[in-house]
Amino acid sequence: MRSRPTRCSRSSWGMRSSRVAGSSRRTRLTSAISISDGTSGEGEPVMMSRMRGALRFACRSSLMSLALLAACETIRNADVAKMEVLPAVDPLLAKPADRVDLTGFQLADFVDFALTNRPEVISAGLAVEDRLMAIRTVESGKPFMPHLSMSANYGQSTANNGSHFSWRNSGRFNGSVGLEMLLVDFGRYDADFRSACEDLASAEMSLAETRLGVFEEVSTAYFTLMMNDALLDVARTNEWECMNHLSQATNRFENGEAKLLDVLRARLDLSEAIQARISASNDTVTAGAEFLRSLGLSADQASREDVLPASGNGLDSTLKEFELSRMSAVDALALARTNSPALMVKRARLRVAMNEVDWAVADLFPELKLTTSFNFADPAWNWSWAFGAAQSLFLGWRKTTAVDAAVIRMRSARMDVEAAERTLSRDLAVAIANRNDSIASLAAARTSVRQARENLRVSNEQYRLGEASRIDYTTAVSDYAVALGKRVKAFYEGQLAEARIMRLTGIDPIYHHQIIEEQKQ
Repeated sequence: MRSRPTRCSRSSWGMRSSRVAGSSRRTRLTSAISISDGTSGEGEPVMMSRMRGALRFACRSSLMSLALLAACETIRNADVAKMEVLPAVDPLLAKPADRVDLTGFQLADFVDFALTNRPEVISAGLAVEDRLMAIRTVESGKPFMPHLSMSANYGQSTANNGSHFSWRNSGRFNGSVGLEMLLVDFGRYDADFRSACEDLASAEMSLAETRLGVFEEVSTAYFTLMMNDALLDVARTNEWECMNHLSQATNRFENGEAKLLDVLRARLDLSEAIQARISASNDTVTAGAEFLRSLGLSADQASREDVLPASGNGLDSTLKEFELSRMSAVDALALARTNSPALMVKRARLRVAMNEVDWAVADLFPELKLTTSFNFADPAWNWSWAFGAAQSLFLGWRKTTAVDAAVIRMRSARMDVEAAERTLSRDLAVAIANRNDSIASLAAARTSVRQARENLRVSNEQYRLGEASRIDYTTAVSDYAVALGKRVKAFYEGQLAEARIMRLTGIDPIYHHQIIEEQKQ
């Protein structure tokens, strides 16, 4: 007898069918999620494979970037420069300074040494390099100069919804390459570039002015030291004459030929001569320290004896380094107007101010730019480009006020040039007057020395014979010392004035080393 399926059986079968169907639906849902997560029919994670490829690309790119950075000459130079300045940051890291021996050097050698050793000259040279870098920076913004940029990103996230939660995540890579180019700026770049070039010219002229300033400082310190050495010899000569006078006065007093007042006066003259010699010695020490400073040397690098030992015959001979020029103040000013670095710096600043006016005027007009980019978002990509122009309509008169302010700065720079010319004219007139005075004073001083020397010889002989008073002898000694001092000062003041004229006119120094025997003059 064939049994019929019961309702319960049908119901059970229906429930089983429902479970199977539900299982099938879950299977399809899982399969869909797996596909969206990047799994293939064989179970291979496609997205994970892409992720691994992207990671490999990122790792390789990172390694290449690190290799490029490690080999970058710019970064290496920056690291070396930082190591060089560390001793200035921490004195404990500084090495002991090397001793310097410059004995046998002449003025030209001292100037050359100072030009390579003075921090001011090095800083001025670095300022020129900085202006060169500024020009390169300005050139990077000129019209039709492409500006490229690149970006890349990779990230992972989960794809949960309201009915399913999982910690599984999927990755996505995207990147972009962009280009931006300035087409028209109505003269902004040209004004910036001209200003940068004028800044470079100003820095170069400042370097030349600094070098001439170092030349003048070294020359001034050198001749001042020579003059103080000679004045110290004058003081020693005066001291020796006073000692000789005291010895004669003492002998005459013991022989009853002079009074005690003569001896006391001779002792007072000797004391004053000793004080004058000590003062002259201190002046020499000070001049020696100033000379070392002008060379860029510190106390632990050299002493006076290591650089320019005292000759010991400053009265018998003088050192001539420059031939005295004959140009007038008018001729010197005409030369300086076209040759003085200090005046050229002012004119370069005036040209910079003129270019700032041009830039302010160009800023009234819009800019026209071209932009384009290529974007890649796995697996899609897009490319876009656009022209853009921007123009402000009203900013509260800021741009027109900027033009007026630039014009005012330009006029102020023009007045700076005028003031610099007036100052240069005055300094040249004073320097040339000092040169002319030194020439006349030296001729008169040499005559005075010859007369004072003869007067001292006669007074000494007459005082020894009792035919002259102590006052006559003391006056003769004083006159001789004063005449020697005036001759020394007149000679070296002429050299100082000539160095000053060279610096003001911008003439390259012309050296003429010569030892002058004063006894033959």
